[in-house]
Parts: sequence; structure tokens; C-alpha cells
Amino acid sequence: MKKNDFLNQYLSSRKSLIKKTLIAFSFLFILSFILFNKKHDSPFVGKIYLEGIIKDKFEILEEIENIQNNENAKGLLIIVNSPGGTFVSSKEVYNAIEEISKKIPTAVYMREIATSGAYLAALGANKIFLSEGTITGSIGVILQTADFTNLLEKLGINPLVVKSGDLKAVPNPIEKIDEKKLSYINKIISQMQSQFLETVKKTRNINEQTIELISDGRIFTGNQAKKLNLVDELGFENDALDWIKNEAGLDNNVKVIDFDNDNNIFSTINLDILRKKINGFDLSFNNGILAIWVPGL
Repeated sequence: MKKNDFLNQYLSSRKSLIKKTLIAFSFLFILSFILFNKKHDSPFVGKIYLEGIIKDKFEILEEIENIQNNENAKGLLIIVNSPGGTFVSSKEVYNAIEEISKKIPTAVYMREIATSGAYLAALGANKIFLSEGTITGSIGVILQTADFTNLLEKLGINPLVVKSGDLKAVPNPIEKIDEKKLSYINKIISQMQSQFLETVKKTRNINEQTIELISDGRIFTGNQAKKLNLVDELGFENDALDWIKNEAGLDNNVKVIDFDNDNNIFSTINLDILRKKINGFDLSFNNGILAIWVPGL
């Protein structure tokens, strides 16, 4: 057999394999689409999760939008287990939850931890449930950096920084921070903190004494948070679900659809799997202003 015959045979079998693979993927996609739509063609309560660091949470925003646009969605349960994240991303999730809460009963159940930005996001719901041992609170924001100037000086390194203005790229780890720069940063942090506290005041019926107490960023147990009216009820996931069913006038047999599991079906046959997803705890200096609680941070 000639070389070209081997090459043609290889290319032919490769084309056949690609064709069969595309047909299989298309079949799976169509089947999943049919099952997905069939699953959502009767009244249901949606269930989604807000977990880990809140940063670029486009998936949960998309899930909330899909549930909001589905006329068969009669309620939404959000399971929160997060220390918080960036202030902007947390506020985006809060806005999305607040919007859907105007349409259908929406409840949050806080598991082990729902602090800072996660607490901010939860404020958008109609009702907040948590257990006695849940850690919440840590109301506030943080901008983290470091001063490496003394270390660089000892190493004999003289950093050169050329910038358009004195407050450009402040804080900068390789520049000393003076009173003017520190005052500037404190004003930014104070403005963000004020926005956070205004949201708390808007959504929770609490007095100025409580506002003063929570303003220092301390954390609370579930019992403490309930006494301060930072949350609504002590309970568990089933209690939050029962509240939704009662508010929406649903019977106990109503379907509860886990949208995270639904999306996992599509992700296995979606080209998005080719994107690199970064997992883990990324708190680099360029992540912006954080609304997060981590012991030692």
C-alpha cells in the first residue's frame, strides 16, 4: 500500500470519527434541551447556590434571570455559604435577588458562613433563615495592600514610579503612603461602607444603636444576628422552603428544581468547558475593594 493510501485512510477515519462525535453531541444537546424544558413546564420552586468567593458571579446572575423569566417559577430558594467577595459583585447579586423578590417569594438559607458581601447579597431576599451556629455579619469593606519600601531599601533596590498624578495607583506596595494618600483611601472606604450600611438600613428594621454596633465589622452567630434583627428566622433549609411554599400558596408536592444541577448537564456538552476556570482563593492586590471576612485577613 502506498503512503498516500495510508494518509487517505487516516483522514477518512478521522472525518468519520469527528462526524460521529458531532452527531452524538447534537443528540445529547437536543435530548437535554427537551428534558430541561419538560422539567420546567409546571409550577416549581427554583433552588440556586451562592458559594465561595463572590467574584464575577455571572452564573448565578444568569440563573436568577432565567427563573425570573419563567412564568412557572413560583418561588426561589438561595443557599448561601460564602465569606463574601468583591463589593461590586456582591452588590450585583443583591440587586438581582431584590428584583426577583418583587415577583416571587424569595428566601435565603445561610449555612456555615454568610459574612460581609454574602450578607449584603442576602439582604435582597424577602426572608433570611440561618442556623444558630451560622457565622454572619462582618459588615464593611477592606482594601488590602502592603508596604515593601523598607524591604526594597534593605535589598538595595530603588523602585522608579512614573505616573500622571500623585494619587494615581494608590496604594502602591513600592511607594510609601503619607497622610494625604491615607486620607484619600479612607474616604473611598468610608463611602463604600456608607453604601453597605444604607442597604442594611433600607432592608432591616434596626435602630441607630444597632447600626453603630455593626459598623465596626464584627461577626455574629445566628442567635446574635436574630436578636439584632439582621436576619429573620432561626431554622434550616426546609424551613425556608416551607415559608416559600406557604407564601406562594403551593402544596408540599411542588417540584423543587436545583438549577445548578440543570446547568451542569448543559456544561458537559457546551463549548464553554473549553474556557479556563480559575478555582481557589484568589485575593491578589488588584481585586479591588473587598467585602469579605476571613480570619487573619
